[in-house]
Amino acid sequence: MRAHRRHFSLLVAAVAAGALMLAAPAQSALTAPVPLDPGNGASFEAIPPFAWSPVPGADQYQFQVAADQNFNSPVLGQGEGSFITKNTRATLKKTLPNGHYWWRVRATTKKGDASPWSSPRSFIKAWTATPSTMTPGPGYPFSFPSTPMTLS
Repeated sequence: MRAHRRHFSLLVAAVAAGALMLAAPAQSALTAPVPLDPGNGASFEAIPPFAWSPVPGADQYQFQVAADQNFNSPVLGQGEGSFITKNTRATLKKTLPNGHYWWRVRATTKKGDASPWSSPRSFIKAWTATPSTMTPGPGYPFSFPSTPMTLS
């Protein structure tokens, strides 16, 4: 009888331990990264670098730039205006025409789980600088094509 009680006690303990393991909370979901730079609505002559906060548990980040705040008009295409990085910083390899743009980022795990997208941030690309002549100097005539103009 004692042996039965002991086996019964062990069985109850094993079932309770299993139930606790099943009832343990699952790994918490990823949180959205927080955009850091550039500030919302900032204006630049060149495309700025982008930065966001790291997300615990993230393996990499998906970054996107678009010409509208709903990301229905992506720019530069896959791999250029939308890409994956392991960093919390990003830069675009190609420039954009003057205009108003939005960017966002989300974290992903090795398994492919994704966080919500960050809040979209806007920036304005407004290159307003005009080139000036290097040669000839002011007031000097020039003869094209034997003396071409040089702009900088």
